[in-house]
Amino acid sequence: MPASPRSSTSSDSFTSGRNSPFDAYDSTAALILVPDVEETTPTGAAFDFSSDDDEPEDSDLQLERLRNSPIPPLSSISVFLYLFAPFLKLGALIIPSLDIPLRIAAPALLLFAVLSAFTRHLWYMLARYVRRADLEEIVLETFARGRGKEGRRTALRQVVRLSTQLSRISLAALYLRLSVDMLLTYFPDVLTVPSRLITTIVLVAFIAPLYSARSLGSKGIIYASWVSITAYAAWFACTIYMHTKHIVEPIAYSSSLGKLWDGIPTFAFAFATSSTVPLYASLKGTVEPVTPKPRRSQSFKLLSILSLTLALAFTLPLVFFEASAHVPRQELPSAELKATVAVFGAIALLFSIPSVLITTPALPIPYPIRRATSLPISKVLIYILTPALALLPAHVTRVGSDLVLLLAFLSTYVVPALLHITIHYFRRPLAIVVPPATPSPARVPSAESGSDSRHDELLQRKERTLQRRRLGRRLVWDFGVWVLLVPVGGGGFVWAIGRMLDKW
Repeated sequence: MPASPRSSTSSDSFTSGRNSPFDAYDSTAALILVPDVEETTPTGAAFDFSSDDDEPEDSDLQLERLRNSPIPPLSSISVFLYLFAPFLKLGALIIPSLDIPLRIAAPALLLFAVLSAFTRHLWYMLARYVRRADLEEIVLETFARGRGKEGRRTALRQVVRLSTQLSRISLAALYLRLSVDMLLTYFPDVLTVPSRLITTIVLVAFIAPLYSARSLGSKGIIYASWVSITAYAAWFACTIYMHTKHIVEPIAYSSSLGKLWDGIPTFAFAFATSSTVPLYASLKGTVEPVTPKPRRSQSFKLLSILSLTLALAFTLPLVFFEASAHVPRQELPSAELKATVAVFGAIALLFSIPSVLITTPALPIPYPIRRATSLPISKVLIYILTPALALLPAHVTRVGSDLVLLLAFLSTYVVPALLHITIHYFRRPLAIVVPPATPSPARVPSAESGSDSRHDELLQRKERTLQRRRLGRRLVWDFGVWVLLVPVGGGGFVWAIGRMLDKW
């Protein structure tokens, strides 16, 4: 695992520390070989939800928690779907309407695609290092590990849940708002009820059956996600056709979007990711107990890279349309073609709303109210709040859209880098490898003791060799994390705040 030199990096962990289960072994041994848990543990045991200060949790309870979560154990295809689908949404739909030179747009898009892959791998490494299966637990393990920190843990839980609720509900409301904008822009005379309020209600009622699903494992949600991707592919094909004919830009810049959406930040939003750790846990939950090692099709890293590569293939051609935007039009667009593009774009956004809302943490409803009825009050309130936010005045929506982009930027590019640096530089390491100068064990004049000493020395040399080989990789990863946190994350955040305040 590429990490700080304080943590173990080899496939075999050489661990020592307090409360070690290996205290019963010979204390003169400087190193103890521990098998890789990911390759030898049964289903669900790849995540140990306990810290070194707590009692370990039963693996059956871990599996039960995973099955009852909004992201239960999923097949490889479903995990790939949820890794791939978020890239083909609002950010990609807006790219053709951006007025950015090709020499800037293409490198910027490629840069954020690479950063997205980088941050996904950071989440993957953090999940394996701290053995936690969701963002909330990783944050607690980073900033409030151990006993005596219940107050801090409670506060951190509330912060993580509130920020997740705010970002997901706001994102769903923005998708709904833009879906209505697309239809009202291109169908003012076709729709029998062109009112924004009526159109919003109709769309919300249309996707209500999908929202009734309990998790992303529901067939309805999976089919809706595939419909969203198919609609984007159809929109993508129509967009390419229109630009090859120099007809018209496929989508006008919406008046519901704020100041951050007219430039490079749109590329950052296009490759924003979420639910990386839960999806990794759900993929691991499908590994059969008798399988010593996951099949290649169940490799999270492979699925992540494939999803990003395919998403790049469906977004990179859009930045080349700016070069053809200044070419004189050869023909006027037909109303049918404009309407077709609008419908496909609206469907791509609309059918992604249920999957966003289902993964939203429950609202804090008082227990007496929850006890008085069997109705899922939190789920209903979230669904009512989404169209209510989508119907806010345009000037409020523009500010809200900027906040949505800013939250997506922070959660994707800043939070994983901050957690990685904190847990590897400012926290006590979870595993301590052989120290720089380990004294050789005293030689005992017996054949058996001499053999153990030779084995111990061999293990030490092996570990030092592995550490030297991976030192360069660790330095590269640490350098990348600091670059991601300071110039990209910090600089981008400061620029975004200044842009929202009209400072530049």
